[in-house]
Amino acid sequence: MSDLFDARTGVYYDSVALMQVSARVKRTTGISDALIGMGTPLNLDLMRAAGFDVSGDVGPGDLVIAVRGDGEQALAAARTELEAAFDELARAARASEGPGGQDQPPLTVESAADRHGANLAVVSVAGEYAGIEALAALDAGCSVLLFSDNVDVATEVELKRIAGERDLLLMGPDCGTAMIGGVGLGFANTVPPGPFGIVAASGTGSQQVATLLAAAGTGVSHLLGTGGRDLGAEVGGASAAQAMRALAADARTERIIVVSKPADTAVVGRLEALAADLGVPVSWAVLGPDSPDLTAGVEAALEAAGHEAVEWPVWGKAAQCTPDGPLVGLFVGGTLADEAMLIASRSLGPIASNIPLPRAPQIGGSNLPAGRHAIVDFGDDSMTEGRAHPMIDPSLRLAAIREQGENAGVLLLDLVLGHGAHPSPGAELAAAISDARSAAAARGRELPVLVSLIGTTDDPQDLEATAAALVNAGAQVFASNSQAVRQALALVDGARAGAGTGSGADTQGWAQDPGPGRPAEHRMPDGASTGEEPLRGLLGSELIAVNCGVGLFAQSLRDQAIEVAEVSWQPPSADPAEIFAIMADPRRLTANALALERMLGAGAELIGLRPARECLGLRDHEFLHSGPPLRWENASGPMRGALAGAVVFEGLAESLAEAEAGLAAGTFTTAPCHSRDAVGPMAGVVSPSMWMFELRDPVSGNRAYCSLNEGLGKVLRYGANGPEVLDRLRWMRDVLGPVLARAVESHGPIDTKSYVSQMLQSGDEGHNRNRTATLLFLRDLMPDLLGLQWPAEQLAEVCRFLGANDYFALNLVMPTCKLAMAAAKDIPGSSLIVTMARNGTEFGVQTAGAGPTWFTGPAQVADGLYLGSYGPEDANPDIGDSAITETAGIGGLAMAAAPAVVRLVGGDVAFAVETTRRMYEITAGEHPVHQIPMLEFRGVPSGIDVVAVLRTGVLPQINTGMAGRVAGVGQVGAGLVTPPWECFTEAASELARATGGRDRAAASAG
Repeated sequence: MSDLFDARTGVYYDSVALMQVSARVKRTTGISDALIGMGTPLNLDLMRAAGFDVSGDVGPGDLVIAVRGDGEQALAAARTELEAAFDELARAARASEGPGGQDQPPLTVESAADRHGANLAVVSVAGEYAGIEALAALDAGCSVLLFSDNVDVATEVELKRIAGERDLLLMGPDCGTAMIGGVGLGFANTVPPGPFGIVAASGTGSQQVATLLAAAGTGVSHLLGTGGRDLGAEVGGASAAQAMRALAADARTERIIVVSKPADTAVVGRLEALAADLGVPVSWAVLGPDSPDLTAGVEAALEAAGHEAVEWPVWGKAAQCTPDGPLVGLFVGGTLADEAMLIASRSLGPIASNIPLPRAPQIGGSNLPAGRHAIVDFGDDSMTEGRAHPMIDPSLRLAAIREQGENAGVLLLDLVLGHGAHPSPGAELAAAISDARSAAAARGRELPVLVSLIGTTDDPQDLEATAAALVNAGAQVFASNSQAVRQALALVDGARAGAGTGSGADTQGWAQDPGPGRPAEHRMPDGASTGEEPLRGLLGSELIAVNCGVGLFAQSLRDQAIEVAEVSWQPPSADPAEIFAIMADPRRLTANALALERMLGAGAELIGLRPARECLGLRDHEFLHSGPPLRWENASGPMRGALAGAVVFEGLAESLAEAEAGLAAGTFTTAPCHSRDAVGPMAGVVSPSMWMFELRDPVSGNRAYCSLNEGLGKVLRYGANGPEVLDRLRWMRDVLGPVLARAVESHGPIDTKSYVSQMLQSGDEGHNRNRTATLLFLRDLMPDLLGLQWPAEQLAEVCRFLGANDYFALNLVMPTCKLAMAAAKDIPGSSLIVTMARNGTEFGVQTAGAGPTWFTGPAQVADGLYLGSYGPEDANPDIGDSAITETAGIGGLAMAAAPAVVRLVGGDVAFAVETTRRMYEITAGEHPVHQIPMLEFRGVPSGIDVVAVLRTGVLPQINTGMAGRVAGVGQVGAGLVTPPWECFTEAASELARATGGRDRAAASAG
């Protein structure tokens, strides 16, 4: 036998998809085992238990592939099948964006909800990320079915607090079942409409109640899950109270049944007090020592509603044998397991379990103690980390069932049908039962098997056929879980003669008048008001859903004719506790909205030109550069070349070597352009005598500055510093600057923000294409230039220089964008980016909520096209303040407006359009004025959000020129680049720290 073990970083698929891939690969000829899943501890332990050598640093974010086969030929065939399966998943993901014809599938819950007007989100991602997506859904105005387990209780409490404040319902976490207006969510049975509304702090328990109501000939208006901990002391019944009020206000609901796992008595008491004022009768099916039976709760509710007694269905004959061994229960439903333990412990004493009742023995997973009564919940959090729920993937339980042929005296099982569950579970369970009974027979004994079958005749799995398959395998099958348990007890200890048709003596705990503290139902006096349209009208609205996680749930909703938008989700690229802390900051949504409003509303007018020593206050020894702060010893070649050239240009050194020595010694000091409200392209070097464009925002009064553009070729901004470069700078100082200053003074303020809008309409994106703005500037200024009392030859020279330099207006567009982002600064709680800049060594960002702090990472080398014989080895890492254009939503973010730019930076037109569509996934809004014709005049994506970047794994796209790595070389090409992840993870850490929520989230997770 040969093994294949592979771990792939940065690849994510949900557990159901990987289960299907595993099954497909395992069917390949010559393959004996295939375990494919995310690298969670549970999955890695299963691989080790199967004998695979799990080596290397593998974590939950890695896709892990373990395959065993008969030699290399079989493994090669498995690889082919594996890649084909992944290709199909990728195609399915591209086709799953849902209605609306969007080319870019939504990457966040908010994006999906906004596109489709959703009012409900189904979240089933891994527990450590589930709080993020649930909170995102609440932010988008959706109520949430949070199917995910392994969510800490502090996160649950915070989510339910937020949901309650917004009149939204958070159903979960670990909420497996809900039904709204007949539409099943998660695991839900096909139940007829009827007068009973169900509030359920239990998934399979609520399914038991709903299916028994259906068997009794009645039905359900809505079933609102709350998550299993909701009636615990820490959560306090938050969702249950909301659900009860919503059902009481619903015209279709005449009665309410509250279903729960064992609950906190004080919380139940508060809900009972609430029930007294609702105006509809409330019955209780809350499991506990004195009320261990869900079937009895249903019978009491039916009796209170005037229904006759019901005989619950039973299939097959009771076993006629004396068991040789303990009672072993292997359940997929946690509440059904709880119910079984509550009933069985009355006669058998404490039952060992992985979810034990108080004072009962704890066991680990499915490690059953030999010869001892035990019940296991395979749906418990510890058994589902990184794996599909056993109602979808029953493989672990099926293996355990087969093992019990050698141990169990009586085998007690459940099988839950309905939407979202395994499409045909009966055949696999029947086969496992047959194998277990055969193993017992080989030892000379009979193994009775009793199954509680939770389903209705309208469920997609065919209730009657499933029951028949189980009976043929030798099982006795019950519609009532409590009846199945009692029949098992009758076999184990002889204390009961049979299950009977009702619930036996224990039904007295559910009598119409059960005594103090547990009334059967409450009624509010006639005429009292219960309010109108709670939960934003959810119960009376047509459902439009977002699905984030297991694709099976989306398909289940589509099968019920519900519109579903699927999120193309992957784990975030940062600490989920930090992301949740930022998102839970109550200031964030308002702060981001304010930052976006200010950014989009900012104006920009060119009001003049002045030397840097005047407008920036630069002293003779002071120089500015692009990007975040930079020490000389860390400066790259082009930055050193540009700074040294500027020193010589100012006449402060006789040679470049002398200038570099002075810079190294600190004789000449440097600071970022952004520290003086300025921006500079590429190296961005500004010296005291350089002329600066001065722009003003008429809304805020802010000012921004930028040097004059030198043109292309060997120029200072690319690190060139030869005689021709210095001569051009002197001409710009002595002629170009004064001429333009006089012309702008004559003309008056020029609206440069309008230039940006016209550029986008005309095929420029504002970073690497600026032809339109340059021509507009010439158009506006030409009459004033020609009207100057200036030597004609100098005016002609200025006009020729401007006309030959398509990039000239870049230095107007950059401060225009700087003003937009300056307006969004210093808003506590905001997670929007207000600066992106590079100094040739580091890439830095600043956020609206963290003041002047820079968050940095190593600058990357762009990927693109090279001039002449230059190649990647000649290019310096990214450099320049020109990424302020992308920060403001143009440049690389607006590539779709300028398809021709791809001829300069690489790619094709489809790539340009796709890139812009992807940028909408990481931005907070769209610009109302800067629009893209190719996208039906959609506003450019505006307001890059740190949280969205980290959640989607999408980095802002930047179009850039490339400077030569060696000082003096100049430009070597142009291309595409993105910021390093460190900028955003560092920013997230600081934003989380500032909220105070990071420590709370980390403490609760620990």
